[in-house]
Amino acid sequence: MLKRLASRLLPAFALISLAVAAPSCKKAETADGDAPGGAQGDSSTPAADGISLRYKPGATKLKESGKLSLTLSGPQSGSMAIDVTGTLDVTDSGADALKVAFKIDEVREVSFGGAFEPKPKEGEEPKDPKESLLKASGARIIDMRGEADEAATKALPENKKPEGEQGGGMTESVGEFLGLPELPEMGLKLGESITVEKEDEQDLGGLKIPIDEESKYTLVKIDDSSGKRLAEVTIETEGSGAIELPQGGGLLSIDQVAEVRMVFNLDDQIPVSLHVEQTSAFSAGSQGGGETQVTIDATYEAV
Repeated sequence: MLKRLASRLLPAFALISLAVAAPSCKKAETADGDAPGGAQGDSSTPAADGISLRYKPGATKLKESGKLSLTLSGPQSGSMAIDVTGTLDVTDSGADALKVAFKIDEVREVSFGGAFEPKPKEGEEPKDPKESLLKASGARIIDMRGEADEAATKALPENKKPEGEQGGGMTESVGEFLGLPELPEMGLKLGESITVEKEDEQDLGGLKIPIDEESKYTLVKIDDSSGKRLAEVTIETEGSGAIELPQGGGLLSIDQVAEVRMVFNLDDQIPVSLHVEQTSAFSAGSQGGGETQVTIDATYEAV
C-alpha cells in the first residue's frame, strides 16, 4: 500500500492488510503439503466431510454496512474510524468465478488522527475525507469461496483510473475493505473444530515477510429459527513472522492474534454478518515498535 518500508505509516498499514486477511483461509499448503478442502458445490447440502460454505453462481446485489476502527500505539500513534454503507454487485465471471463490483453509497463517519491523518502535498488543498471516501469504487474477481484472483482483478477496467486523474489516496484505499469475506476452504462439522497450520507470505509494501499461522475453525451452530439456515463460524488465528529490513534497518517482526465470527446463510449462500478483532504487535528495527488494534464489523443484506 505504501511505496517504501521506511515510510512512517508502513508498519500500521501492513498490519491493516493482515487484519483484513485474518478471516480468510488463503490457498496455501498445510504442514503435510495437502490443502484442506471440500467440494466447491452447493453449501445447502452437508457433504461427508462437513458443510462447505460457498457463494452461489449468478447475479446478486447486496447492501453492506461496514465499520472499521484502528488504533496504533507506540512511537507512532494514531487512530482511524470508518462507518459506511456500500453496494456489492455480484455477477458471473466465467467458470467458478464471480465479479464483485463495489462502491460507497453513504459515509456516516470518517476520521483520521495522528499518524493516519492525511497530509496534502505542498501546494495542494486539503481533501475532504468524506468526499474522497464516497469516490471509492472498484471490482474484484473471486472464486466461489471468495478468494481474489489478483491478476484478473488488476486487469478490470473498474480498477483503472482515467489518465491524469488522482485518487483519494489513503481514504479511498481504506474504503476498499468492502467486499465479500473469504470462506473457510474445508468442510466443517457442527460442534467440531479443525486446526490448520500453514506458512504464508505477506507483501508489506514490496517486502515479503513469511508468516507462520495456526487457525482454528469451528462451526458453532446452525440457527433455522428465521426460516433460513444461518451457520455461525468462528476462526481463531495466531501468526508471527520476521524478516531483515533492507539497508541495515534491523529486524521487522510481527505477532498477531485474531478472532473472527461470521454468520453465513446456507440457503441463499450469502454472508449475513462478520466481526473481526485483531491485535498485532510489531517491531520495525530502528523505527521502533508498537501495537495495532483493529475491529471490523459488517452486515450484509440482499437488495
